[in-house]
Amino acid sequence: MPSNKFNWELLSFTRFLLALIVLAEHITPFDTYHSFDWYKKFGAFEAILGFLLISGFSIGKSINKSKESYFKRRIARIYPVYIASILTSLLVNRPDFSLPLTGILFANLLFLTQIFTTNNLGLPSWTLTVEVWLYALAPALLKLSYKWLNVIIYGSFTIYCIYTCGRTIMHWPYYFGTQYAINLPILAFVWVAGFALAIYPEKRKFNLFTVAFLFASHILLTTLIQAASKYKHHQLGLFFKDDLITYIMHAICLAFVFFIVFFNHKFPKFSRPTNKLFNTLGNISYPLYLIHIVVFVFIGSFNFHFGPVLALGAIFYAWLLYWIFDSYSKKRKLEVPQIDQRDTAVQQVVSINGNRRQNGQI
Repeated sequence: MPSNKFNWELLSFTRFLLALIVLAEHITPFDTYHSFDWYKKFGAFEAILGFLLISGFSIGKSINKSKESYFKRRIARIYPVYIASILTSLLVNRPDFSLPLTGILFANLLFLTQIFTTNNLGLPSWTLTVEVWLYALAPALLKLSYKWLNVIIYGSFTIYCIYTCGRTIMHWPYYFGTQYAINLPILAFVWVAGFALAIYPEKRKFNLFTVAFLFASHILLTTLIQAASKYKHHQLGLFFKDDLITYIMHAICLAFVFFIVFFNHKFPKFSRPTNKLFNTLGNISYPLYLIHIVVFVFIGSFNFHFGPVLALGAIFYAWLLYWIFDSYSKKRKLEVPQIDQRDTAVQQVVSINGNRRQNGQI
């Protein structure tokens, strides 16, 4: 997969489409007309997995290209938009300031929320926290052999499978509700898989098999868990009637990301206006992922509950945050791929149930 043939603009656009899936999941409580119910069926958590794969790949490319000032680049890319998002959330939600809130604020600023608290100040930023930890580990991962990277990948995926089963059997909390940094070993597998793809391009065929196995196993596991639950409650017919199509669409989402990442070099280059548009959409996917729930709350306070208006409002504000605060992205040299500089748009996750939507955390 020669880097000079890689279509980074298409990968940027893919990130934006994934951010929209997460947006579609969270817009449901605010949208009286259920405008995006069909789109959210692609799966917000599956979009997160796609984000993480692209994130690991782009960070691997970035650090492998230039190890100098790696952490400075990461901080410059993440913090301005992130701090602006936190301030926006505080202004919209207007919490009562107290000593506990101050502690929560510092935990968020230092990306320690998944260790000491699950309060993300109304932002779906827990996946960003996981990514920041992985950013910090990237220089160490860069020194590992391909064999040891695969040990991490398959070890993490084993932990993920155990925890996913435990969520059903033992009623363990959803991933955003965990503490003690256990999300790092639970979700590292897909990020490290993308990282390995970037660092060891000569192992492309084996990487292809690894990611295909991870995605297919995830779909199979979650589908079987849901089918078993319906069977236990004598509702297996409802699984085939209502649930199966959802899991098929989850599979389509992951298959789309897989195809874009592994066969990206086969796509022709787009025109200059299209490339500019795709790069812009990719860049605003990060603030869009962070801020969309807060925008929904703000617009909803004026009794606007029409999904397209809410979505456009979130996209516009995300563009505004990018335009004002993401100066590093706009100043970087053209020869450095856009996607190398930011891959988390969310990154993030998803309220799968009503409680997560109500809390404003994903």
